[in-house]
Amino acid sequence: MQMSFPEVSIVITLYREGSLLRETVDSALGQTFGDCEIVLVDNNADSATKEVAKDFAARFPRSVRIVSEPVQGACSARNRGIAESRGRFVAFLDGDDLVAPERIALQRERFLESPGLSLVSGWYDRVSMDNKTVVRKDVSVTEPVIWFETQEILKGLFPVGPGSGQGDSLHFPLTSTTFFKRETALSVGGFDTRLNPRWFEDIEFYLRMYTKGEFEKVPRSLARYRIANPELMAVKRRQMDWVGFCRHMDRFYGILWENFGKSTTEVRKIFKKLSALWLRHESLTFLRYREGKDLGVRMLDRALKCDPSSIDSWKLRLKAGLPQTYYPRLFWFDALDSGPLPPEATMELVDSLFQSKIVTP
Repeated sequence: MQMSFPEVSIVITLYREGSLLRETVDSALGQTFGDCEIVLVDNNADSATKEVAKDFAARFPRSVRIVSEPVQGACSARNRGIAESRGRFVAFLDGDDLVAPERIALQRERFLESPGLSLVSGWYDRVSMDNKTVVRKDVSVTEPVIWFETQEILKGLFPVGPGSGQGDSLHFPLTSTTFFKRETALSVGGFDTRLNPRWFEDIEFYLRMYTKGEFEKVPRSLARYRIANPELMAVKRRQMDWVGFCRHMDRFYGILWENFGKSTTEVRKIFKKLSALWLRHESLTFLRYREGKDLGVRMLDRALKCDPSSIDSWKLRLKAGLPQTYYPRLFWFDALDSGPLPPEATMELVDSLFQSKIVTP
């Protein structure tokens, strides 16, 4: 007889995981807390991934089931997983990651101890694609640095209402460590599908979840996060090139203003600092092109106009003003890209990013 109302639904979205999915589902089935179902969301998965999913559903019909989401993207797939879940709690797990056996038990225990929480996460280990080498153990802070800095800036937006987080506990966890009440996710509207197919959708979701209460992090590694190999990265790049990434990031900025922006001095200051950070970060993408110097410098000038107190922006602006013969030694890239800039990489694009008529200095 199929499980009707489990305590926890583990949602795993499927796309191009192939044989890696087998280890992922095995780790979910191996939880010490037994009252779980596993919801596999087929988001236009390839045939190899589907075969693994079907095998598990056939062998474990009481605890594993497959649902379908035809609209491509992490937002739509995760929303489908939440909607189809039967559990009181939902735990996310990406289709190529793994979880520790005690993950669900520990996170559920934290919720029972503090029912007012909105989300519980945990530490994780970075591992090689074959899961044989631990590259970094017990990662406990938001990575990469730009998202940690974004997190620290956005803490200033809270509290935003009764029962919301107060700012201190806000963090952007690895998706494969997130655990929350299904009803809370539904109450905030799930993921914003304007951020399909991927990138930033998790952070945007976390911010709205934080309006419902504090976050907490279990101080143990609860997941193993595989470092993507070149083949998987190529799949992601085919979905969105770097100019598309900039535009997508700009869309994310606009959604943040839509949800949290106010015409107050303090909120405008927060959004200007955020704009400055992202302009500085994205300027490096332009500066690595031989033809991109003027655009990169323009972005840095805009960053300094938004936040003149940023030492990091001043340092980068001084470096960018030097002859390009110095660039490979000054920046993160090994050599300048002599290829042409994408036709969409224009001054108009640079001037349109991360601003609104309310936020523009």
